[in-house]
Amino acid sequence: MANEVPNKEYKEERFEIDLYVNDKLICKRNFKINNFIEGSMDTVNFKETFDGLVRSIDNDLKSKSRVYSWYYFNEDDVLNEFKDPLLKPWECTFKFELTDNHKVVMSRIWDGYAYPKAIRDRVDITNKIVRITTKDDKTYVYDKDTYFKANEDRLSAELYVLKAMIMDKQDLTQQIIRKICEVCSPRENLYKSIGDYTVSEVYGNDEYVTNKEGKKEFLRTRGAKKYFYSVNLTEKKYISDWAKAVSAKTKEYFETLY
Repeated sequence: MANEVPNKEYKEERFEIDLYVNDKLICKRNFKINNFIEGSMDTVNFKETFDGLVRSIDNDLKSKSRVYSWYYFNEDDVLNEFKDPLLKPWECTFKFELTDNHKVVMSRIWDGYAYPKAIRDRVDITNKIVRITTKDDKTYVYDKDTYFKANEDRLSAELYVLKAMIMDKQDLTQQIIRKICEVCSPRENLYKSIGDYTVSEVYGNDEYVTNKEGKKEFLRTRGAKKYFYSVNLTEKKYISDWAKAVSAKTKEYFETLY
């Protein structure tokens, strides 16, 4: 009798990435970060990384849009979808977010009005499967490399365009998770603790002077104010500033006790 392979028990991990189109969940991945540095997601470093992840999704969809337009645009076809007006602003909304124990850490929303309808309706940032739906509404899913190799000379026009859109692309979900892990866990010559991150930014009106060579040089920042990316650090600063503001009254009060 053959040995039975036990079912692998699913374990929900702490972090998750989700991609939505008009509030409809399109893709989700649950994952863990080994040796996670607490507070690393409340930093400028992570914010810049997250912005880059959103750009990578947008660039993926733009690339597919260009390929789709190349094959399907017909200047002489009056019924061509490219002749139709674009969607109204924010009629098609994309949202990408990261959660920590189901609490949203960071989220970005952008307008998908300019992507062709075929791209908006078939968002797949894994770029690794071919989905075939038969006339009797049965759906089959294949690995892209295996399917396109086996059917190289008998692809429909739609599948030929799909091949052109995804064959040179990697699984974005895996790339995104890897980059999140890289910025949130110890790395040689990069991050070892929260002290290695930039946890705040200073905003104000910069003033410059012109030197003898006619070049502008930074002089000072007026009205400068520090903003923390961490809620906890913001609260600590608020408490600290309040303590300083009432320090004279506090001292006077304690002096009356003796």
